[in-house]
Amino acid sequence: MINMRKINTLFTAIAINSLVCANAFSQTKIATISSILDSPVEGEEVTLRGKIIGQEEGDTDYILTDGTDQITIQIPDNDFPYNPNTTVEVSGVVDFESQHPEEIKTETTPEDIQIKVNQLEVVTSNE
Repeated sequence: MINMRKINTLFTAIAINSLVCANAFSQTKIATISSILDSPVEGEEVTLRGKIIGQEEGDTDYILTDGTDQITIQIPDNDFPYNPNTTVEVSGVVDFESQHPEEIKTETTPEDIQIKVNQLEVVTSNE
């Protein structure tokens, strides 16, 4: 005979395990722009939340601010329809951009750092 108590306990354990695992995967640590600029690590994967406040003319580079600072993000679309009132979450890789790759730089400045965006999600839109 099947013991219903054991079956209920097993299903409860499976449900709790599924919730814990799903919650762990959905909790992405959101970095601040100032923390990235203070201690940049090239190739580091980061997630930022903020507002896109501008675009470099005719380019795929946009300016993102989160209230702590601002950083250039590279979105593979030079016609991305941004709105400075919309909060977005971007995930990407820290990249040390150089206007002159042949130059060897000993110190990276905030202007040299950008985020190559892999994923962009609209969090809130206040249009």
